[in-house]
Amino acid sequence: MITVLQDLRYAVRMLLKNPGFTVVAVLTLALGIGANTAIFSVAHRLLLAPLPYPNGNRIVMPMVQDARGILGSVDSALVEKWQASSRTIEEIAGAEEGPELVSLQSDGTVDSIPYAGMTANFLRVLGVQPVLGRSFTTEEERTGAAVALISYALWQSRYNGRVDVLGGVIAFQGKQYQIVGVTSPGLTIPMSSDWARTRPDVSYPMPSIWLPETLKNATNSGGGAPAAFAKLRSGVSADVATNELAALALHMADAATRDGRVRAMRAQDFMDVRETRAVRILFAAVGALLLIACANVANLQLARAWSRRREFAVRLALGAGRARVVRQALTESIMLAVLGGALGVGVAWLTLKIIIALRPVSLDHLADVHLDTPVLLWCAVLSVIAGIVFGSAPSFLVGGAVGDVLKNETRTGSGGLGARRARSTLTVLEIAMSLTLLVCAGLLLRSFLELQRMPLGFEPRGLVFVDALVGAGRSYRERRLLLRNEVIDRLRALPGVRDAAIGMIPGKGFLGDGIEADASGSGPPIAAKAVGVNFISPNYFRVAGMHLVEGRAPDSLTVTAAWKVGPPILSSEVVVNRELARRIWPHNSPIGARIRERGPVRPGAAEGAWSTVVGIAGDIHMPGLHDDLRQMQVYSLITPHFPEVPFLVKTAGSGEKAAAAIQRTIVSVDPGIFARPAISGEAYLGDSMAPTRFAMALLIGFAVVALVLSTVGLYGLVAYGVTQRTREIGIRIALGAAPRRVAEEVVRQGLRYAGLGLLFGAVMMWAASRLVTSLLYAVTPADPITIAAALLLVLGSSLLATLIPAWRAVQVDPTDALRAD
Repeated sequence: MITVLQDLRYAVRMLLKNPGFTVVAVLTLALGIGANTAIFSVAHRLLLAPLPYPNGNRIVMPMVQDARGILGSVDSALVEKWQASSRTIEEIAGAEEGPELVSLQSDGTVDSIPYAGMTANFLRVLGVQPVLGRSFTTEEERTGAAVALISYALWQSRYNGRVDVLGGVIAFQGKQYQIVGVTSPGLTIPMSSDWARTRPDVSYPMPSIWLPETLKNATNSGGGAPAAFAKLRSGVSADVATNELAALALHMADAATRDGRVRAMRAQDFMDVRETRAVRILFAAVGALLLIACANVANLQLARAWSRRREFAVRLALGAGRARVVRQALTESIMLAVLGGALGVGVAWLTLKIIIALRPVSLDHLADVHLDTPVLLWCAVLSVIAGIVFGSAPSFLVGGAVGDVLKNETRTGSGGLGARRARSTLTVLEIAMSLTLLVCAGLLLRSFLELQRMPLGFEPRGLVFVDALVGAGRSYRERRLLLRNEVIDRLRALPGVRDAAIGMIPGKGFLGDGIEADASGSGPPIAAKAVGVNFISPNYFRVAGMHLVEGRAPDSLTVTAAWKVGPPILSSEVVVNRELARRIWPHNSPIGARIRERGPVRPGAAEGAWSTVVGIAGDIHMPGLHDDLRQMQVYSLITPHFPEVPFLVKTAGSGEKAAAAIQRTIVSVDPGIFARPAISGEAYLGDSMAPTRFAMALLIGFAVVALVLSTVGLYGLVAYGVTQRTREIGIRIALGAAPRRVAEEVVRQGLRYAGLGLLFGAVMMWAASRLVTSLLYAVTPADPITIAAALLLVLGSSLLATLIPAWRAVQVDPTDALRAD
């Protein structure tokens, strides 16, 4: 401990003796470690521990995945069998999002209150406790007692955090419930927003009211997003649980279970694959940035170590062992890294704020990401590793023939060949990595610009979309058509509204079971899977700003008994989009052809009736939407009696400004109409481009920092070389060398390093650019414009880095240079 304390005190004195070096090294490391820590926070939240609950890493969602890859909830009988027989699952709980958001009018505003049902053990499975009161009892779950838990946010906003809220009564859907507890902040149903793939237009908010629900009802309900959640036993992986659950499901009678693949889904499995790749790419980018920072500091350390070789030799001559001197050098390096890590925590905090501000809607849960204990431990470990990495380089200069060093080394020595090669190699690698990051960032920038120029197939400006439930109760069944028409009339009467229609915003739709097409009138029907269905009114295409490339809009509505119960089915006349027409009728026009939904429209019903194709609509090209649901679309007239109605409104100005007034108008028609939050076309387009914009902005920022660090590294290498050659340059100028020739030689040497860096960078760039392929649109990884721009940028910065040392070289006074030696 005495020698360790001596090393620490000596390291502090040496760092304080060279404040310029210390400040530059600490700031460089702070950038690399801080950026790395911030991205690790994001990766930890999304890929390692996405559920912010104590048992989050042990929570899985048993689901059935069919041959098309579409996920569905499991049957309650299968859940009960798993609960009774599984050895990998400790406990199963259920939860269900309410099928509607209750809209309460207060002072002309709409207060949307989402609710959910949960089993009595739901909080226990997650590992959380109410902040006030208690959870439901098993008896309350079984009987459906009139008790409720309210969310922490509702407790604060409506009840001002009062403790006496317990025992109070809250009115909900015409029924009174006694408040028995307050949930922990941010409690929601895990994986719910991602699982609701059949309703991609809605991102379910956190429930404000929780009601008791049995596990059977939660997994068999027809509304909302029912789900079962299993808590794995300690040490059991999701793959092991999947194998066991699949084996138990083999003999179940449910056809969907037999034909599908049973999976124990983790929260990570629901992430969009492009978002997962974006996070991994950013993680690789900050890793390269940290390596550049370490290389920069290692260069500085090598320069100092060479100038301190005389000091090291004296210490060795006085009896210090080589290991002792190396440990002293490593102590200084680790101390630098720890200081850089401490400052890097502040950089990470600031970077996280930027990431949260830029996050796309699909990553909205990043709003609560913070520098928690695992992240701070990562920062600490990273700091120590960085100190060892860049501190190990100078240690190789310790030792050698002590006598030769003491006799030959002077303050103005030209430096050893090994040290120069090491510093040159580090600088070349810095330039190569910065070129790689610039190319990847440039590809994403080019892709983003192409996305902005992409023809959408509709006009988003001025559009407002509101998903509503028109009379959810049975008493409204015969009045829904009248209420729906009244809503349309009131929307058209609003100032600034041009027209209103029924239908989802273009690019969205219900995910059906696919269709069968009777294209030729003979032979077996042609099947198409994963087709999106949009239920519309006849004026939908005009309101959405879409055009029909052939035929007309449907205007014939055949009302059948099947439409009064169960889900809506296709009308007698439909419109298909061009992509669906190309896939099923590649050589003929689909006008007049017949299609129908695959399979029965509901359990126990007959096959769906045939519908006639009367028109072809243009394709919708939304940024970031590449799956079949958006590619193949069928437009069908909506059933008069189905309660869930999507309203699409066209305004003269910005849809953002009119959204609130449109939502208020819809719910003001009747107390039985509930509306989800309005979505403007501008926000919808921005959200679809957000993942690409998110990755692009961060990668550009990291690439710029990497370019600056590599430029500084090249400048330091060339400038140090000029300093070491001051006597030589002075003699050459004294003997008549032209200053221009001296400057050209300095610049040529710097550009030689840059050229080698570009050469190695081309290989790294070729490999790394393939990683961003999945995030690109209309741009290839070998895009010549992007590569040329990155090359010119690196060459320009390299030239700038060499011009300053070259100018200093020509300013050398031969007399002063010779006298200094």
